[in-house]
Amino acid sequence: MGTYWTMMFGPYRLPATGLLATERAARLRSAAAGLALLASTAATLVTGPPAVAATGVPIEWERLRPLDHDPALDSGEPLDRPCVPGETVVLRRAQGVDSAARLGLGEGQFVVCIGNTGAAGLELVDGPGNTWTVSQDEVNATAGFPSNWIAHDRDYLVWAYDRDTILFRESLRNSFEGNFLYLLLDRAADGSIDRAMLIDSGTGYVDLAPYVMPVVQDRPLIVLSTHSHWDHFGGHRHFVGMDNVELLGYRPGREYNPYPKPPEYDIEGLKRYFGLVDWPAGSADYKLGSRDIAVLPMPGHTADSIALYDHREQLLFTGDTLYPGLLFIESWQDFSASLARLEAFVRRHPVKWMLGGHLEMSRKRAFNDRHEYFFFGTNTHWQSLPPNMPLSYLALARSIIDDRLANADQGVPRYDAQLIDRDFHSVPLVPVPFPGIPSYYRINSQRLVDQLVERHRLHDRDRRHRAGNGELEHGDSVEEHSQPQPQPQPQP
Repeated sequence: MGTYWTMMFGPYRLPATGLLATERAARLRSAAAGLALLASTAATLVTGPPAVAATGVPIEWERLRPLDHDPALDSGEPLDRPCVPGETVVLRRAQGVDSAARLGLGEGQFVVCIGNTGAAGLELVDGPGNTWTVSQDEVNATAGFPSNWIAHDRDYLVWAYDRDTILFRESLRNSFEGNFLYLLLDRAADGSIDRAMLIDSGTGYVDLAPYVMPVVQDRPLIVLSTHSHWDHFGGHRHFVGMDNVELLGYRPGREYNPYPKPPEYDIEGLKRYFGLVDWPAGSADYKLGSRDIAVLPMPGHTADSIALYDHREQLLFTGDTLYPGLLFIESWQDFSASLARLEAFVRRHPVKWMLGGHLEMSRKRAFNDRHEYFFFGTNTHWQSLPPNMPLSYLALARSIIDDRLANADQGVPRYDAQLIDRDFHSVPLVPVPFPGIPSYYRINSQRLVDQLVERHRLHDRDRRHRAGNGELEHGDSVEEHSQPQPQPQPQP
């Protein structure tokens, strides 16, 4: 999505209320009482402090439920690697069943892994909040795609398409746009993780490293973005200073603030790294160990957009060029030409699924059949399509784009709400001139930007405070943290 779009709808967390705090305390008391009562009934049932990721940053869990529990989504393959905290896994056999209390985990049960312990141990949590320890070979990885991407109880939703292809979605409680991020793993001959690639790093509002690094550990990791909108590279900052991490496109400094203007994006450095010498006509092949990745220029949404194709899994990662929803376009001619090149590419390479950067963020109004964006800060986006797109979406998108270009006044399509509303209910992809932000959000833009700036300021202050073991960094002052800060103006 665009910078202006993300400035208004980017990282956002609803404040904790007294009611929420009370409910959480009650859940914690209930879970603690259950643990105290039942700890002696199963050897694998354990208690202890909150899970701590490989980076040393604790992840706080509330209630956790799997994203899905359809038996068809059990890969049948042992996970055989550390889990991503929050990842859904499947029990290969029953665990900790007690004949009296009937406490335990059943064979084939979908549960959430919250951390890794020991040489090859996993910490699992069940619905009531009981924590279990099992080995990596006692659970299966998931496969395919869950039926929904809604969860209010974690910062990142995690699902494995297969055990070496992991999907993240930013929680809607933190980011209106709910970005999708993709972690590709390659294994050595002995089955251990050898290297990895992270496609897009999200807004960066919540630290992504404690989710990625427990799997990657000290192995080489390349972090890149599909384009230069900061909701796709904001998370780069959490990997700064890690010796095994290569950051492409954006190399953040110690300070990070996307307002009022995002940091500069180094597309030329990305071109040099991959050897994209004939932009946009050419492509490049990159070897992620034994996993071959094609890098494809895709200008249109932005001038620096790219797509990536995974030869092994036959997955096409399209960023914001294609996803099931409103498509924001800077250059319609470039967009059309990019889709034509992509069609030529897929004629030579089989594609199981296309995976984009977002899902649709609007719904149909009941009283007038027009669509409206979800209210900023909502925790639920319903009526959305799944993220995995069939290849037919590519031809559909190109036909719509070319039709708009052919019928555009002076060759430049304009924002037409009635036309968009009509198309929105008949096709899953609707192109919109960029920036094509409806007036509803322009009216509220200053208030929303003010909220985001303040939340980012407080979030970074807290990170510095924790990093310094309670000491304010040099240059910070109590007065700074107690006084309101001047706010930038939104982009026109």
